[in-house]
Amino acid sequence: MRALALDVGDARIGLAISDPNGIICLPIEALVRTEESDDLAAVIETAKREGAEAIVVGLPLSLDGTHGPAARKMRRFTSALRKSADIPVESYDERFTTAEAENRLRAAGFEPSRDRARLDSMAAVIILESFLASRANRNNRRSQ
Repeated sequence: MRALALDVGDARIGLAISDPNGIICLPIEALVRTEESDDLAAVIETAKREGAEAIVVGLPLSLDGTHGPAARKMRRFTSALRKSADIPVESYDERFTTAEAENRLRAAGFEPSRDRARLDSMAAVIILESFLASRANRNNRRSQ
């Protein structure tokens, strides 16, 4: 399954896409946020252009797993995206993805604080990798 992942922030939406088999995840250029309706349209257009069969939205849960203000805001965005998109939209826990993205970028020789868009899209890669791995694990348990 080819999926598009979103790391939605106040300034940008980091994006990542998987290969058609849902194994390899690659960052794609982040979207600069404007009005929510324009953001939703841009996400849907990206999903169509990339041939995504699903959209995964990072859900910023609190450390204890509860839904704080950021998670409630993202649930509203995800709900609006579900109403607009003609493919499945799921949310997925994004705790610690930004820290992991910073580590990966530093290891690759980039300075995350100088390229926030690259950081946002790398966080989307991590969300997507985790989502796809979780889905594969679930499917493996069902088939045993």
